[in-house]
Amino acid sequence: MVDARITADNLGAWLIKCQPKANPELPRTIREGDPQPVTRWCVADNYRSRMMASGDRVVLWVSGDGRELARGIWGLGWVTGQVPPMVDELGAETGKLEVPLHLPLLSSGLTAETIRAAGISDLEVLRLPQGSNPSWVSVDQLTALGELLGDWPAFSAPT
Repeated sequence: MVDARITADNLGAWLIKCQPKANPELPRTIREGDPQPVTRWCVADNYRSRMMASGDRVVLWVSGDGRELARGIWGLGWVTGQVPPMVDELGAETGKLEVPLHLPLLSSGLTAETIRAAGISDLEVLRLPQGSNPSWVSVDQLTALGELLGDWPAFSAPT
């Protein structure tokens, strides 16, 4: 089992989860092959979100019952900045945090079943699927996943 405390030494990538029922536009975008990357995602206000920094790798995990998309990895990319508080239309902080991303979507995902079949069964998202965003992938787990995922997209800083 992987140590639950994340450090700069054991962090391979952040993992953000998408529940298709709460975010129906994302599965639709993937099915339609829309090339637009995800540029931001809400995260919990905790030590993990405070650790997120530009240049960190990020993985998009689709959860749910599998009717919209198979559970698994559907995007690979990068954190592109610090996590600022969200503000409403009047400029007041909402109490929510949003991480800036460059997260291209995959045309075909890496399913949870394929990940488990490859012997990667200790991902936090598999052990604690109801946890908050962000979750994480260790260096060792990311190395093992890399054999299944192939090349990571190039870092793209915001313009």
